Amino acid sequence: MEMHAVEKMVLRSPAWGAFSRRAVLPWTLRFADLPGRAEVLEVGSGAGFGAEALLERFPGWRLVATDHDPEMVELARARLERFGERARVERADAAALPYPERSFDLVISILVWHHVEAWEEATAEAARVLRPGGRLLLVDVVLPPFAGPLARRCPLHATYTLPDLRAALAGAGFARMREAGGLFWYRVLAEVPEGR
Repeated sequence: MEMHAVEKMVLRSPAWGAFSRRAVLPWTLRFADLPGRAEVLEVGSGAGFGAEALLERFPGWRLVATDHDPEMVELARARLERFGERARVERADAAALPYPERSFDLVISILVWHHVEAWEEATAEAARVLRPGGRLLLVDVVLPPFAGPLARRCPLHATYTLPDLRAALAGAGFARMREAGGLFWYRVLAEVPEGR
């Protein structure tokens, strides 16, 4: 799903970078005990603010930052260039990832899933590219339980509820580990079972 101009403007802004680094990322990382060394895929990196902060915080990570929008890919590539071989930036569709099965230890996506029209397929793709024991960390916004049928027809974003996401995770083979959130925000940490 293409972002509209206002969203792109926000994602390029220093204010979004500061909000990402000072609020969203700490809130996300407090929730998940993440490995010190890992092959990581970030789905929907935008301008690369989150990937930059993650690479600074986890020097043992090698991270592939992806986005569907070519403009965001170029911005992220410029931002992450200083990390050398630890960071790659590529254009990719979340619902058709161009990576072999079992390529990553961790897939992270922060405030992106609602932009992915085929979010169920993206959930299955995350499971496919994760190694056994690998984890998916999602942070996003969802429809509240009381949202009516019109809310599901928003032309700007894919819309789903937390029960919809739980069903998609189970269908993709994830063992749901932990979730937290409120009416609109959630954090989910799900794992691909070792024996798959």
